[in-house]
Amino acid sequence: RQEPEWFGHDCSLRHCPTGDDPRTLSKDETNCFNVTAEGGFGTGQNGNLCHVDCSNRGQCNYFTGQCKCFTGYYGDNCGAMSALAK
Repeated sequence: RQEPEWFGHDCSLRHCPTGDDPRTLSKDETNCFNVTAEGGFGTGQNGNLCHVDCSNRGQCNYFTGQCKCFTGYYGDNCGAMSALAK
């Protein structure tokens, strides 16, 4: 099942842009193949993508749908890394 952009009891919250964590080169967090779905019903098929707010390298503001990237990370989904990354 794909994550909706808008969510919450009244659909007023918005997911931030998704991306793969730039610090985990050996793993793609957006790849949901064989990942158990939320609630434990079903597993991801080949080609299914998981939603990863701000590439795990920022904090999502669910009211605006925008990421606030941690120091050293940048881009709309915080998926790019600079020399300042810790």
